[in-house]
Amino acid sequence: MQTQDPKKLKGVGLAFLGVGVAFSAVALAAGQTAFIGVSAAFIALGVVFLGKSRQGG
Repeated sequence: MQTQDPKKLKGVGLAFLGVGVAFSAVALAAGQTAFIGVSAAFIALGVVFLGKSRQGG
C-alpha cells in the first residue's frame, strides 16, 4: 500500500480545521444551529488528518 506525504496530510488537516472553525463561527453569528453538526464533522476530519500526518502517513 502506498503511503501519503505527511506534509500534504498536514495541509489537508489544517484546511479541514479551518473550514470547520469558519462554519461554526458563521453558524453562531447567524444563529443557525443546524450547521454546528457540519462544523463538527469538518473539525473531526481535520483532527484525523493531522493525527495521520503525525504517524508518518
